[in-house]
Amino acid sequence: MLWPRKHRRLVSAAIGVVVLSAAFLLYGYWEAGQLRVVERELFFEGLPPAFDGFRIIHLTDLHTSGFGRVERKLRRLLRETPADLLVVTGDFKGHLFTPDELVHASLDRIFESVSYPWGFVAIPGNHDTTSLCYGLADRGRFTCLLRTSLLLEWQGQRLLLLGLATTRPNDGGRGEHEIYEATWVGGVTVRGAPWGLLPDTPARPRICDELADGKAFRVLLAHTPDAIEAAKAAGIDLVLAGDTHGGQVWLPFNAVLLFKPRLIRTHARGHFTEGRTQMYVSPGVGTLGIGIRFLCPPEVSVLTLRRARDASR
Repeated sequence: MLWPRKHRRLVSAAIGVVVLSAAFLLYGYWEAGQLRVVERELFFEGLPPAFDGFRIIHLTDLHTSGFGRVERKLRRLLRETPADLLVVTGDFKGHLFTPDELVHASLDRIFESVSYPWGFVAIPGNHDTTSLCYGLADRGRFTCLLRTSLLLEWQGQRLLLLGLATTRPNDGGRGEHEIYEATWVGGVTVRGAPWGLLPDTPARPRICDELADGKAFRVLLAHTPDAIEAAKAAGIDLVLAGDTHGGQVWLPFNAVLLFKPRLIRTHARGHFTEGRTQMYVSPGVGTLGIGIRFLCPPEVSVLTLRRARDASR
């Protein structure tokens, strides 16, 4: 005996929903593995000539807890992509409770046989702990900007890397409210030559009057794009941020899966300019929650700093 027409329609609709959902999830899983290199040139009037052409690989939101398909592709892309410096703007860990040992094991394999002249610099994100960052520093690969800054000096000119971490309350790291400490006063380590040629001078307290006055080109590593407002007020030249995952999953009517920072709809991913301050928000490498992406592939951001043509006018 055949079901009534109404029941047949309901069954057909249910099957259609299941098929479409399965297709969506399969595609989302596939896209989450399509890690790509995205290159962009950023132009600044105040960039010191010695750093014209300086290439920065910007990674964010690795969310790693093991060496899987994304980590394998990331290692291959890093080995194939030349740059001067690599920075990570937080969220190394798969989630807050991922054991540090699993993260370190994955990172050791990702960065195996990968090196850059000016080294690796990182800040923690909201899924990280300061213990993880101290562990990264102890393993000798990363300089972690926790209440310190890194000054690159080359041919008598300066580029200053500042860190603005987003960590759990009372975790010992820098909080979002400490933008002024990050940009004005801190323990500054000086790297006076490409990594490995000369040792860094030890970090020491320094009143950064010249640096604060903009006499060094300043790059702020911030986990979230919310930092753009304070960075603009402080006259920072460039902000590198993540945390948004670019939205991770974009649906019709401009809906996104991840609705995290306050500025996600206007600063979800890409390049932005606020006065003299520029910002690049990377959609990141990994995923959070459900392991899919939709219309938002993962990215290894390669940013080349260029001196604007009219800088001497």
